[in-house]
Amino acid sequence: MKTRLSLFVYVFVTAASLLLSAVVLVAQENQPQNITCPQCGYINQGTNKFCINCGAALQPVQANAVKSPEQHTLPTIPPRQDEKKIQPSQNNIAPAKSEIKLRKVQNEKLYEGPVDPRRLFLIPTAEVLNSLEVAIGGGSIIGEMKEEKRPFLGRISMGLGDIAEIEASTVGIVSGLAKGSAAIPTAAFKLKFIGEQNKFPYIGLAGALRSSLWHSEERGNIKFQKRVSTLYFVGSKTINNFSAHAGIGINDLRIRTKNTKTDALLSPTPEEVEKTDKDYVNKNVISPLVGVMFKVNPKTSLMMEFEYIPEYIFDEKSFEVSTDKINTVWMVIAGVRFFILDWLPLDTGVLYRSDYHGIGDMHIQAGLNVNLPLPRIFKNMSRPAENN
Repeated sequence: MKTRLSLFVYVFVTAASLLLSAVVLVAQENQPQNITCPQCGYINQGTNKFCINCGAALQPVQANAVKSPEQHTLPTIPPRQDEKKIQPSQNNIAPAKSEIKLRKVQNEKLYEGPVDPRRLFLIPTAEVLNSLEVAIGGGSIIGEMKEEKRPFLGRISMGLGDIAEIEASTVGIVSGLAKGSAAIPTAAFKLKFIGEQNKFPYIGLAGALRSSLWHSEERGNIKFQKRVSTLYFVGSKTINNFSAHAGIGINDLRIRTKNTKTDALLSPTPEEVEKTDKDYVNKNVISPLVGVMFKVNPKTSLMMEFEYIPEYIFDEKSFEVSTDKINTVWMVIAGVRFFILDWLPLDTGVLYRSDYHGIGDMHIQAGLNVNLPLPRIFKNMSRPAENN
């Protein structure tokens, strides 16, 4: 049964990879050109509506533009000598409609539609947040655990110069001792190698490193500890309303046990530490990851992701640890991203793992994300108030 299941999983991953390759090969070369900001001269991507450097509104230059009626200059007819010259009062001159509209765009509009968080549920994509853009998220896991053991999952990230992104978060891991999930603090750094384009390699490429602190659980006089670091390489491609993301993760899982009273190592033993110069046992695991997203409408997207992850379930009856007990399990999350507001998306989906015993172990993962474009906010705050 396990052999058939593993074969099915490998076939699924291979088919998804081939599908992504086919999509990349037939991509149309219709990416917009860069736009130079008329205010500060910064070169922005063609998809940007506002300058990421100064926050000014960007308008693509159109050749042979037709002037609006307000822009036409009418000939001046000299008054007759017997007519009185009437000087219009400044209070009676109303601003043009185009001027009022421009003021509203500059002073009010911070978003040009829903803001992409640059990730799926868990796996990263090849895009990063705009420079100095901040994303804050929080949520929890519902199901398969007691209320007091339900972890809170939080995340805060910031874009740096349109090529990098840093993040501090808490992520959920399966705890065999607690019979549920536990939250561990992590830090991540993502670097965009190349954005999506209409020439080879046709896709966006990025790398990310996520590392956690040591997570401890105690049973009697034994403290069980584990730590995981993952190096991701991911490629992304978007065509119309469909986007695909695929890559690999290089996982380093480290485990050890200590005495809760003396904090002395139990496993590995002092002899093993002296031989290997490591106070832990570790194993590197390479795992594939695949994710897809389909935009149903401007406010709603369907998401699904698949990933292999390393796992080690401690045996509370024994303090000995070994790399032979480090296994890989596959995980699938499927659900919806719904934008309550352009800057407030809600991600909710169902998670299942191959080491679960049935659908009764499945749980729902839900979280809210808040996007704050700090450069635009500060730009609007620094502008003087306009009179309507």
